[in-house]
Amino acid sequence: MPYAEPKTGLTLADCAFYHRMDIPAARDKEWLWDLLGDEGRYLGGFDFSGKRVLEIGPANGGLTFWMERQGAEVVSADLSPDTDKHSWDVLWRPTSDKDATFTAMKSGMTKLNNAWWYARSYFDAKARFVYATAYDTPEDIGSFDVVTLAAILLHLRDPMRALENVIRFTRKWIVISEVIPLRLTQEELKRPLAVFVPAPNSNWPPHGGITWWHMSPELFIRYLDIKGFDIESMTTGDFRLSAKQCACYSIVAKRR
Repeated sequence: MPYAEPKTGLTLADCAFYHRMDIPAARDKEWLWDLLGDEGRYLGGFDFSGKRVLEIGPANGGLTFWMERQGAEVVSADLSPDTDKHSWDVLWRPTSDKDATFTAMKSGMTKLNNAWWYARSYFDAKARFVYATAYDTPEDIGSFDVVTLAAILLHLRDPMRALENVIRFTRKWIVISEVIPLRLTQEELKRPLAVFVPAPNSNWPPHGGITWWHMSPELFIRYLDIKGFDIESMTTGDFRLSAKQCACYSIVAKRR
């Protein structure tokens, strides 16, 4: 079977938190997104009860275990520390230190994976984990009622290739949550546009969360229509990203 063996005996010191977690000892550890109490709105108000869910890019499981508590059976797919098999999409510069980059990437993914397993144990959850990329996901995990991609596609060099891969796994629905591009006007947001985010003078490291694209919702709406999906809803809202509010949109689409 493709599923990873559970990791046990982990401590908070072994973990890194992308999502703030409803775990008392971890609530105030460093995190990037705080979706606590707002998970349903962030995922477009979708009803996960009784659904089999493929979650692409769970990070430390902030949404994984919330969906399970709503009655879902969840399989989470994310990168492993093995950078030869599961590397981030890296934007190399001529001066990039590749050895240092892969060392940091390995450490970062180890701690995120650890936090997912730590939370699974804490919540006594049943969600399963498979090491994979959004481009190459093992077929033997089967089919799902819904696939979720929550702030994942903006981190990929080729988000449409990733969508092409993962929609093969859904029998009915797909849920996409993404950041509303600040660099697009209200009129431009109505068009299928993407903004290339990295800048020549940026000091961002070439790994571990680089944002490649900010994409308008219309881009996904048109793509999904071509792939045989109708849009059930498209909602927007503000969510807590570090110390500020971040405007996001959520698309729920269903196969015709």
